[in-house]
Amino acid sequence: MIDAAGQALLQDIVRRESRSLLQYVSEAFPWTTREERAALATLQEMIEDERRNAAALGQFLVRRKIGVPYLGPYPISFTSMNYVSLDYLRPRLVEYQHRALRQLEADLRTLSDVDAKEQVERILSAKRRHLQILERLAAEAAAVVPSPQGPSIKKPLEPATAAP
Repeated sequence: MIDAAGQALLQDIVRRESRSLLQYVSEAFPWTTREERAALATLQEMIEDERRNAAALGQFLVRRKIGVPYLGPYPISFTSMNYVSLDYLRPRLVEYQHRALRQLEADLRTLSDVDAKEQVERILSAKRRHLQILERLAAEAAAVVPSPQGPSIKKPLEPATAAP
């Protein structure tokens, strides 16, 4: 049996996961170059995975006769991220994912119901996987600089030395 505090927490997790920055980006149409199509496809896969995980938690709540919460609007801070470049979004997505992970880890520690913990652990596992992917995408973007001769070229990932 999930106590009232646990029910409210699970409802809050459904709301947060459904109104995350990744979910907002799915509706914000990030600008990408031809070279970033693969990164955008990877991002869309993560968005769909997160959407499925939030829906699964909502279904868990329904099976337990717990109401699914009203999701409400996205956070107002997200509204500055419409029609921006994928390069602009990458570090923000990494930062947001770190915060979301910390919050879910704290949430997990307060839950007592074994089945509820299992649901949150599944979301945590996906978030950790997504964070690794986002960090890789951000590192790849940092390694690319525009070239005046045409398509992007890779720059070295080692520290730059001072010019003489």
